[in-house]
Amino acid sequence: MQYQNYLLDAINEVLSWDIPDEALADAVKSQAGLMARVNPEEIMELTSD
Repeated sequence: MQYQNYLLDAINEVLSWDIPDEALADAVKSQAGLMARVNPEEIMELTSD
């Protein structure tokens, strides 16, 4: 499954964590990557603007 297919699940998961708001975006990207079994180095390539 593609990384993007996990974004909503990752958002729901990360919102339940007690982390600062400024860390949410990076946490969602990382969590979606873990769920999609993406190599951590590839996450930056997938999320670069």
